[in-house]
Amino acid sequence: MAWTSKLPGAVDGLVRIFKAWPGLTDATVLDGPTTSQATLTDVVAVGFTGGDEGTDGESTLLTEGLGGGVDREQFSIRCTAVCLRGTDDLPGARSRAYQLLSEAGAAIAADRTLGGTVMRAMIGSHSLSQGFTQSGAQATVTFEVACDAYSGV
Repeated sequence: MAWTSKLPGAVDGLVRIFKAWPGLTDATVLDGPTTSQATLTDVVAVGFTGGDEGTDGESTLLTEGLGGGVDREQFSIRCTAVCLRGTDDLPGARSRAYQLLSEAGAAIAADRTLGGTVMRAMIGSHSLSQGFTQSGAQATVTFEVACDAYSGV
């Protein structure tokens, strides 16, 4: 079989499970960046962290076993959980952003293979950015979904 990375399929799998997860139905789940000019208040973006710098996915390949017939791919997909409030309620925005992260983690825990795309997925690291915009308080939790897969299989 031809070699192929599992990262794109894992992004698709994350989008599917997040959109289907009951705890995220009141949030907008985005597949990467959007061209919409609409102001969104609760967002989970898959494979996009909101900036022009950096990467939204990163992979490392290793030879698996002594035969070298299969490559092991370990990668992370960067995502964001964003909450924008129309007020100066920064604690509320931060709390909601972390609630979105918790729901994303629960969705992954319910299907660690992301629909059979990977062997295992889990929330890895996360970081918080917060502040005030012209539209009010905003909190962003950037998180990585760490995945382990066999490439080309």
